[in-house]
Amino acid sequence: MWSDIILILLVLIFILSIIKISSDLRRGRPTRWIIKEGIILLAILIGLIIVDIRVIKESRVKEKSVGKSEGFSITLKRDRTKKLLSQLQDYTEGLENVEDPQLRSLLRQGLEHKTNAEYSEALDLCRQALDLNPEEEEKLILLILMGNCESNLKKYDLAINYYFQAERLAQQREDDTVLVAIFSNLALAFQLKDELDGALRSYFNLLKLFRKMRDESGQKNTLAQIGFLYQMKGEEDSASFYHERSLEKAGTEFDPLVEAAQMNNLALIYRSKGLPDSALTLQRQALLLFQKVGDKKNEASVLSNIGLTYQEMGDLKKALDYHQKAYEIDTAIGELMGQAGDLTNIGSVLEQNGDFVQAKQFYQRALSLFEKLEAKREIEFVRKNIQRVKEKIGP
Repeated sequence: MWSDIILILLVLIFILSIIKISSDLRRGRPTRWIIKEGIILLAILIGLIIVDIRVIKESRVKEKSVGKSEGFSITLKRDRTKKLLSQLQDYTEGLENVEDPQLRSLLRQGLEHKTNAEYSEALDLCRQALDLNPEEEEKLILLILMGNCESNLKKYDLAINYYFQAERLAQQREDDTVLVAIFSNLALAFQLKDELDGALRSYFNLLKLFRKMRDESGQKNTLAQIGFLYQMKGEEDSASFYHERSLEKAGTEFDPLVEAAQMNNLALIYRSKGLPDSALTLQRQALLLFQKVGDKKNEASVLSNIGLTYQEMGDLKKALDYHQKAYEIDTAIGELMGQAGDLTNIGSVLEQNGDFVQAKQFYQRALSLFEKLEAKREIEFVRKNIQRVKEKIGP
């Protein structure tokens, strides 16, 4: 529709342009004026042509997507709130050297309360300790501890404020060791607050610090975290750049679960860019790492994603095999969300293979599980798949 309207406008403008230029020539208007007028009209025509081309392309994409069987790609992320909070770092350097017995007692009790998840009690003790005019290093311990307690209480703005106070103090002291903890905690607090740009700034500060310290493992891990954040933002080119840079840093200590998740997520980017072979290479490496550490849940997730890659390559036999393996593992460990996703993916392979009746059965089994889990987005997704295969089956 829009393409037709734009085409009509192009023809009208072209005709009116010829009439206008002819009229100007008859009136004897200056040549410069006519040329300028022609350039403006030509620019308008070119602009409309570009718009028309884009509209046509978009309509073609939409036409191709109609009736397409779809499955679930699984991005492996570290469990959001719980995992982020577990990574917050306390700072206890120099605690043994605190001379004031009352201050030392308050610091120890505060740390103990925080360990026992008694965050309000820990904060009360920290405030009492601040009233004793602690030394700079002692104050750093308190500020970071208070930030960690506020983070656990979901008061992220207060936590970030404490971390920034600690950062200013650590910068004055040129204390790189404590700055590592502060920038890490800031990045985590910003993620908890869903401010990904703030988290990225903190990770870039941390990366700069690790380079200064020549800490290769720290650089590798930070590059990975930056890649994950860009992927969460949907900026695939930046995500792949930092994932690749992290994976290139060989010979450094690294959490194999993080590296495996990183490989899987980078594989999803390669798939979206039409590079299935590259995606498969990374997915197989991620699968081996998850199998090595015995992480069954993520092993099933990667098997599912390998199935989707083969499905896109048109190898439906292998795709079905990997989806079934994923389903077997998810069933064995009682992972209902995984089972529902696997059933959906099996249904999408069957649909793509033209077996609409069986595809419908698998979609319905998936829908039953998603309804049990009250997964609204997934329920809507599978219902659309069921409706589509019903139309293909016919009356």
